[in-house]
Amino acid sequence: MSSSTVHATSQPVIKAHKARLARQLSLIIRGILLVVFVFVYFYTVPTIKQQVFEIERNSSRLALNNVFEIADQMYTGVEEYRQQALDNHKEQLTLVVDLAENFLQSHFQEAAKQGIPLEQARQTAFAYLRDFTFGNQDYIWVVDHDIQVLSHPDERFQYDGEQQEDDTPQNILTRVVRQAMQDGEGYYYYKWSRIAGDDELDKVSFVRDYPEWGFVIGSGVYLNDIEIEVRQRRQQALMELRNALQEIKVAKTGYMYVFDSNGHMLIHPNDNLDGVTFTTLQNPLSQQPIYQELMAVADTGNELTYRWDKPDDPDNYAYDKLSLVRYIEGFDWYICSSVYLDELQSSADLLSARIMILAGLTMLATLLISNFLVNRITRPLEQLASTALNVQRGDLSARTGIQRDDEVGILASSIDAMVQRLRHNIETLDAQVKQRTEELLATNARVQRMSAVGQLSGGLAHDFNNLLSIIVGNLIVAREHYSASNPELDKLLSPAERAARRGADITHRLLAFSRRQPLQPETVSINAMMTEVLELLHSAFSGPYRLHYRPQQPPLQAWINVDPGHLENALVNLGLNARDAMHDGGTLTYSWKLRDIRQPIEQQFDEIVAPGRYIEISVADTGTGFSQSALEQAFEPFFSTKEGSNNSGLGLSMVYGFVKQSFGYIQLHNRPQGGAMIRLLLPASDAPANPELNDNDSDNRPKLSPGGLYLLVEDNPDVRAVIRKQLIDLGQHVVEAADGNEAQTLLDDLLASGANPLTGMVSDIMIPGTMNGRKLAATLRRRAPEAVILLVSGYTDDPAQQDQGHDAIDQQDPMLVLLRKPFDRQQLGQALERASTRIRLHRQHRSLP
Repeated sequence: MSSSTVHATSQPVIKAHKARLARQLSLIIRGILLVVFVFVYFYTVPTIKQQVFEIERNSSRLALNNVFEIADQMYTGVEEYRQQALDNHKEQLTLVVDLAENFLQSHFQEAAKQGIPLEQARQTAFAYLRDFTFGNQDYIWVVDHDIQVLSHPDERFQYDGEQQEDDTPQNILTRVVRQAMQDGEGYYYYKWSRIAGDDELDKVSFVRDYPEWGFVIGSGVYLNDIEIEVRQRRQQALMELRNALQEIKVAKTGYMYVFDSNGHMLIHPNDNLDGVTFTTLQNPLSQQPIYQELMAVADTGNELTYRWDKPDDPDNYAYDKLSLVRYIEGFDWYICSSVYLDELQSSADLLSARIMILAGLTMLATLLISNFLVNRITRPLEQLASTALNVQRGDLSARTGIQRDDEVGILASSIDAMVQRLRHNIETLDAQVKQRTEELLATNARVQRMSAVGQLSGGLAHDFNNLLSIIVGNLIVAREHYSASNPELDKLLSPAERAARRGADITHRLLAFSRRQPLQPETVSINAMMTEVLELLHSAFSGPYRLHYRPQQPPLQAWINVDPGHLENALVNLGLNARDAMHDGGTLTYSWKLRDIRQPIEQQFDEIVAPGRYIEISVADTGTGFSQSALEQAFEPFFSTKEGSNNSGLGLSMVYGFVKQSFGYIQLHNRPQGGAMIRLLLPASDAPANPELNDNDSDNRPKLSPGGLYLLVEDNPDVRAVIRKQLIDLGQHVVEAADGNEAQTLLDDLLASGANPLTGMVSDIMIPGTMNGRKLAATLRRRAPEAVILLVSGYTDDPAQQDQGHDAIDQQDPMLVLLRKPFDRQQLGQALERASTRIRLHRQHRSLP
């Protein structure tokens, strides 16, 4: 079927989908808008109306409180003015008395100079003081200690000192004079009439006693004069409040007014009520005087609701009003706010109406915009759906034809690009599949070759180690017995022994590559390990060669669980290889750092790195670097870029095998600035719980005592004969077993009596029977904890077990010692001494019985 036929067939379906989609979107939008409108009306509008009403109501309360605060401050100011006026008058009285004192003193002194008699001078002075006035006809008076008035402007108050009634002016004067004589001076309050007046008024006088003259001088002021000033100040405050209230509006026509407890209207915006007494006005609802009801709710926080008329509808008391009242006791002012209830509600109604109009306009605009957007979206969707159906039917030349700069345009261009790429990928898929297949075949071939070489290497190494053990052992015995009597024979045996040991080294490297070398992992300090490696390489890096070390920064102590000897050999081997690559000299840099890997690393190392804590050791040089072929084949055994017959090509393959057997990762790459870098990623370990057993210290190691009995387990009779001869030469007695079952029987017989005549056991790890060397070692350790156990092996027989972790028996038995084949008598003796030392030290640290 052609693409045009497909397109024509799909059009009705697409149009039907488009119409249904448009209707659905339109109905959904209209439904949403309707729900929103109903929600706004029934949920929002009543709440808004209530909130706005409360806001208006609270604004009236707030305005009243503000006016109350202003009036209260006015009252405080008036009271302060009263006190200040009183203090000023008191100060004035003090000054007047001081003035009289100064006058009398100067007058008496002048009279004495002129020879005028004192009595005459007193009469003249008192007459002058009698005529002195100040303020509101205030005056000075003088009374002697016998209560005789010596000077007073009112002749009515010049008495002879006889006692009269308590409320007479004479008795009042007597009390004041005697109190002044006692106090020396002071302010005294009493009632006194004005000159030529009969009404007694409150008065305060400042009186000072002059004992040297025998009289007191006083001057006073009537408090009524101060109150007149205070009333003036109060009236001024009322005028200021009136001006303030004229600027305050509550709602539309609401207002504030002030009246006193007598029902006298002090301030009111209505001229008909301002300044009048409105005690006769009643609340139409309760028929009670309105001013009394207003006074009753003052400062209660409650509002008074009553009916009143409006300015545009006088005498029609049909409109609800709300009033709040605050009372200022000092002024006897009742401050009221008055507002019509319908005016408070009108703002809420107006706001609600506007909200609904705005909501309606918004929804109408939204509906128009949504219809436009629906059409704008569904139309390109029709084109997208048409293109998708054409592609589904196999037309990879179909295109959307949409060119827009919005999200739809991006989607359309992405679909067009995807279809074009799909077409291109289909056209080139065969070539890509063929190329990928060839790459996979090459990779599988290389992996299979490496695996096959590893298996072959492991098997050959085992057999060669046994053969080399026989050869090396017998060559050593021949040299020891015959070289002294036949020097020519020693010349022949020495090269043979060196060649055998060279072969043993090659087998060890093969085992390292195949991951079958026996390891003795220990928890060691990476700092200590790097220090030892640098000391070993120090002599090799002199002249044009430089050796640098960059530890973790900031410095820290880190631990790693590896076979320290094999790690040391690997790092030294890498260092020597780097030296050979720097033909004209250069710099070799060792560095390490602690890495906490949270996510798997897929491409940097030889395989995917699992998350965990690692120690990354880097070896970088400034040499020629790796060629492409070297990078691809560096880990394969017998591959080498060095010339010469002495090079086995097992250096990097040995390092690779050790790293993989230690559950680590390795990476080779060339540095951008020149030279090569090799990175080892080995699992980090926690610090050791106990001090290390220093069984390598020759001073700490006891010599092997002769006369011990050892069980020798070895399946190869020639190898067994060599080891037996070495044990006998070390002064030990030997019983032999050719397999694990025979060895188990001998152990049962030797240990059955309860007494332990057995000193130890030397066993190959790989032996026939149901009991291999490790199981035999575990059995002997349980039954004879102090037995010396030495395991010998050319390689481990279970690579899978090595990949999963170190052998559990090694972890449970730290006194166990492993010895690689081939070995000589001295190495055997040192291994037995080391195993004996471990037993002694372990007993000290673990308190073994």
